[in-house]
Amino acid sequence: MEINMAYKYSYDSEENEYRPPKLGTNRSMWKLMILNVLTFGIYGVIFFIPFSFDIDKISPKDDHSKTFNYFFAYILAFFTFSLVLAFWHHQMAGRLEDAISKRNIEYNFSKSDFWLWYILGSFILIGPFVYFHKLCKAMNLLCEDYNEDPTL
Repeated sequence: MEINMAYKYSYDSEENEYRPPKLGTNRSMWKLMILNVLTFGIYGVIFFIPFSFDIDKISPKDDHSKTFNYFFAYILAFFTFSLVLAFWHHQMAGRLEDAISKRNIEYNFSKSDFWLWYILGSFILIGPFVYFHKLCKAMNLLCEDYNEDPTL
């Protein structure tokens, strides 16, 4: 004899499949630049902290190590003349490049984008803007793909 309950309970259904929380897909270069100026650089730190956590969720390293946290890189930048931040962005570009290729996303982003646009492009002043646009777009595409299928 089956009893019909007025409300569905979790144990009434079959096995519940765990779905991880959805990652944000609203990263924007313009929002980063404008709010970074308005908050005297604080928003930039808050903007990049989730990058290392999100990329570890999307595409974990084979050796299960974690990406270096941006906040600690930002603190160390005061003592290393921002070389740690350059290393962090280079590492992040490499992680994004690997994740894009693993998930078969049609988008061109690599470590060379960091070196060409962010470092060399800073001489023409528009390079960092192009790099941050490509970085935000790559991360948004990865997060959208992860939200659809987190098992890859």
